[in-house]
Amino acid sequence: MFSHFSTPPNLLTFVFLSTPPIQISLSVVGKGAFGEVRLVRKKDDGQLLALKAMVKDQMVVKNQVGHVRAERDILSEADNPWLVKLQYSFQDDHHLYLIMEYMPGGDLMALLMKEDVLTEEATRIIAAESCLAIQSVHDLGYVHRDLKPDNLLIDHFGHIKLTDLGLCKKTDVPDFGQGKSGSNLTAQEGEGEGEASSGATSTTKTHRSRAKLYSTVGTPDYIAPEVLSQRGYGKECDWWSLGVILFECVSGYPPFYADEPMQTCRKIVNWRQTFAFPDEAVKSASAECIDFIRQMVCDRSERLGQNGVGDFQAHPFMANLNWDTLRDDVGPYVNRADGERTQAVMDALKTLPVTHPHFNAFVKELTGKFDDFPHTPLEGGARTHMAKGKTEFLGYTYKRQKEKGKKKSVDGLFGGGDDDSDSDDE
Repeated sequence: MFSHFSTPPNLLTFVFLSTPPIQISLSVVGKGAFGEVRLVRKKDDGQLLALKAMVKDQMVVKNQVGHVRAERDILSEADNPWLVKLQYSFQDDHHLYLIMEYMPGGDLMALLMKEDVLTEEATRIIAAESCLAIQSVHDLGYVHRDLKPDNLLIDHFGHIKLTDLGLCKKTDVPDFGQGKSGSNLTAQEGEGEGEASSGATSTTKTHRSRAKLYSTVGTPDYIAPEVLSQRGYGKECDWWSLGVILFECVSGYPPFYADEPMQTCRKIVNWRQTFAFPDEAVKSASAECIDFIRQMVCDRSERLGQNGVGDFQAHPFMANLNWDTLRDDVGPYVNRADGERTQAVMDALKTLPVTHPHFNAFVKELTGKFDDFPHTPLEGGARTHMAKGKTEFLGYTYKRQKEKGKKKSVDGLFGGGDDDSDSDDE
């Protein structure tokens, strides 16, 4: 599969120039409305990566072209430890593909389902790492707009990385309450992108602040009230969403949960009357923790984040936490030995033959934090001929430049030696 990908001879004939030689699909780790995510192995160096495949026709019919382009653009633009790293993007006749680093630790939602309520120390570290991840998106001039536990992935050492950036939107001029410049794109109604319209007429668009967004997007439980108000919003809506996530960490459920999405939205709009911590959370969490969350789930004019991540660092809940060394130790609910074991398994699978007796067990070990899906064959591979007038995905191809690193020995997994060997590694 994908073995017949090659470099097309003519840019005018083919939409992409080259594609990574994927040798084998190891497991399906996620499915969604428009596609799926797989753990795959690269043919040339055995690198394990996550492949996100999206059906082109569905992207066009559901007006998602702008969203998939936004995700590709921001991931290719970003280069920091808090966002999942994009290695390649490419396409064939029927699919779009994003190939990213694989995060074997699952996501925050899975951790919440397992633990029900997180410890305060775990909540503090997750809050700090999430703040840095969100700020990295803001620093690029984007609003994430779809923050939820499912989009906070966890690596094998327990650290957070932000993903699913399809609803990100660039702002144009300074945000609400901030004095930093944004990009040169005006985010208005989100027309043609499948977003819920704010319902305003065209005559009102020219009177709106170019720093604000106006489309109603996001997951209902975590969406900010100003997004629902249809009066415009900025990057501050992401901090509200983080506050709701942290509430769920200490309480076990989101604060505005209801059986129907419309009921949830009503609760959010009337948050002054509906937002309250359960007695159990008040008894178990510190006053500083409760206050930290309250200062995000509040009116946007009073919300932490007006001055960036420094607002969160200065809060008493973050006292004595060294934000510069967050990634130097293991994250919550992970010990170093388990993290090193996962890394060794990933290194082993780079070269392990599929017929090896440990192969399937290793794949299962690496995907155990995700839902179990049937492993169907990976479709695709046909070259993309650019049909006349069909240019929605022109220029989608991307390849990150190679990095050099140290290749670790995996002999210990099979009872062999412990020596490391140096080599160049993508």
